Amino acid sequence: MFFSKSKTNIDYKRLRKDLIREYAIRMVSYSGGLGFLDMCKVEDASNEQLLELAKKEHFNLKKYMK
Repeated sequence: MFFSKSKTNIDYKRLRKDLIREYAIRMVSYSGGLGFLDMCKVEDASNEQLLELAKKEHFNLKKYMK
């Protein structure tokens, strides 16, 4: 897993909030239901799953380091 050495130093609360915001913008902008489903995934995601979603969305994880 990428970032495995420092994954405990990540602000998961902030990462979750930003991923939800990203998907909410998509939901309103163009994808409708898909953005909503992605938001639901983020709300229930484990920390490991959050990292995978952030990687998929090309988030800069350095921004979330504590």
